Amino acid sequence: MNHLLTIGSLEPETIQSIFDLSEQLNSSPEPVLKGKNVAFVFEKPSLRTKVGTEVAINHLGGDVIEISPDLIFSSSKAVPFTSRESLKDAMMNVSQWCDAVFARVYSHGTLKKLADYGTIPIVNALCNQHHPMQALADLYTIQQKFGKDEKVTITYVGDANNVAFSLTEIGLKFGHTVKFAGPSTYSFNSEQLGYFSLLAIEHGGEFIQTEDAHKATYDADVIYTDTFISMGEEHLYDEKMKHFKPYQVNEKLFSQAKSEAGFMHCLPAHRGVEVTDEVIDHQNSWVYEQAKNRMIVSKGVFATILADEHIPESKSMNGAHKIPS
Repeated sequence: MNHLLTIGSLEPETIQSIFDLSEQLNSSPEPVLKGKNVAFVFEKPSLRTKVGTEVAINHLGGDVIEISPDLIFSSSKAVPFTSRESLKDAMMNVSQWCDAVFARVYSHGTLKKLADYGTIPIVNALCNQHHPMQALADLYTIQQKFGKDEKVTITYVGDANNVAFSLTEIGLKFGHTVKFAGPSTYSFNSEQLGYFSLLAIEHGGEFIQTEDAHKATYDADVIYTDTFISMGEEHLYDEKMKHFKPYQVNEKLFSQAKSEAGFMHCLPAHRGVEVTDEVIDHQNSWVYEQAKNRMIVSKGVFATILADEHIPESKSMNGAHKIPS
């Protein structure tokens, strides 16, 4: 596995091997990353992704080098430097010192440039289109609750954002049923829907998109939501809330799911907006377990990506399924 930019770049077998390795290393930590230095470059703020992954790397004997994004990018929108240094030159330098880059950026295109210009692995800590590290922790959490082989129904309510996209990818790759409920203006587009259909056919899952949140949550095993207002969209709050008010996960909506269903949220949560206190504090809320699992899964990811042996990448990387860009 040369890079981890999207869930679509991984076969289910590779994902499961990451989970198994994560569990092994969490139970019996070994200094498998001793002598390894991972550069963290974060354009956007982070708590769980940054701290959880840094702790994971430290547990395995590795070190984290924080690089200010201003030294790699010329602005908060990740436009390459023109006067100080090109992105290519910056990455070629970082590649001489570090063993991998963990980057949280505004644009997925930036990650692809980092991968093209550098000679070391790039791991996506979040971008505008994908959040693979979150999706890995999410499925790992679901497997903890239901087992590796149980097929479940995962219902995502809200905005078709990066978290929703990666969660849908990983759910379908493992043959689960994934339902999405959100306003039409903020739902998945035709290209994304076509991609999900191909994943469902290949792996035996099912994807359903609807505007009816109550219909989507009925008899679900997992209810998932995220903020309606992503980072950088704060100015759109009033406009977006006109569409999203019916999609708040409250007690009434949560009660549509199975009695033992779990609630999931990648956090940070805006209590009283996309979810109520009664749901996020419910005994079946798994949000803090998800957060812990961000650390655990990071162990498997970086141990895998910095290991000497090669792990096959997904057919989709070779053109079997084109991931919407």
